[in-house]
Amino acid sequence: MTLIEFKDLAGIITSILTSLSIIIGGGWVIYRFILQQERFPNINFTTDINVIGKKDKYWIIELCAFIENKGKSQHRMKEFGFDLNAIFLNDKIETDERWGGQVNFPQEIVTGSYLPKQCKYFFIDPGTEAKYSYIAKVPESATFLILHSYFQYFRRKGYGHTAEKTIKLEQMDKDK
Repeated sequence: MTLIEFKDLAGIITSILTSLSIIIGGGWVIYRFILQQERFPNINFTTDINVIGKKDKYWIIELCAFIENKGKSQHRMKEFGFDLNAIFLNDKIETDERWGGQVNFPQEIVTGSYLPKQCKYFFIDPGTEAKYSYIAKVPESATFLILHSYFQYFRRKGYGHTAEKTIKLEQMDKDK
């Protein structure tokens, strides 16, 4: 085998190996990001309401949001907010088409953000869990509460998550 033949053979082998590498790499991308859906966030998002107690005709309530990143990449989120609505003792129970025919909670208690005002976004690293909370006061005449929590993914317009929690407040006879 001459040097020219050897160079030609080496060039052919190099081309074949390069092509195989591209095919294997493309297959890996298809498998990981399309079939296993790693291109999408794997976020577990829940919300909760903790009743702390009652004082001066108000309930002290902790609104909580829990986020767990079960994926393999960091995710940034923005517009991390909530709204808390109530049904008061004298309110009629009515449904509303805005909520798909579900029960309406007509009394807005508070709307806000779990993030401090100076924060434009927050992030959660892979494999981590985070808890965010907000302390609110609710008039003692409230009997039921519904909490809606939500966030949007940073730089991914139209993609986000919501979570809801509803509780019944047990009425107390007198403040102690």
